[in-house]
Amino acid sequence: MVNRSSRPLRDELQEIVHHLRQLPAILAVAVATLREQSADLDADVATLLQRAVSDPLHQQVDKLEALLGRLPAAPPRKR
Repeated sequence: MVNRSSRPLRDELQEIVHHLRQLPAILAVAVATLREQSADLDADVATLLQRAVSDPLHQQVDKLEALLGRLPAAPPRKR
């Protein structure tokens, strides 16, 4: 197992971005399901998830990717 502290910062950030990029698809399914059910509060909950979770998540991932772009290029890995 790789010690996380020995992994380059770029690798750590890329892993975080990768996992965060998967969340909008999960949220989209939840939002669509809630809207399709048409229960009294489902549409409100779907809107809340979209505005309070999904939209800010996209913004944070964009910020992380911008930070990754500011890091120096990763040195070639030794084999």
